Amino acid sequence: MEFEKAQIVRSRSGHDSGELFLILDVDGDRLLLADGKRRRVSRPKRKNAKHVESAGGWEHPTFEKVRAGQSIGDRELRAALAEIRDKMEV
Repeated sequence: MEFEKAQIVRSRSGHDSGELFLILDVDGDRLLLADGKRRRVSRPKRKNAKHVESAGGWEHPTFEKVRAGQSIGDRELRAALAEIRDKMEV
């Protein structure tokens, strides 16, 4: 599967299995992921693309900022992911 910047993914393996992340950048088969809490925007996690799965096509103003190349804060990212997580549970 092809992944792109500002896409929401769920980790399939590792100690963070099941957690949601935002793709900040794609570097070949490696993804730079952040969740705003354990993995901050300033220090994203590098994870192999085969260890994550797409969490669907979600739209949010925060994700649009990432697509446009604008910087986002950890608090903003946490709030956006919490909103997506709430919508997934309903």
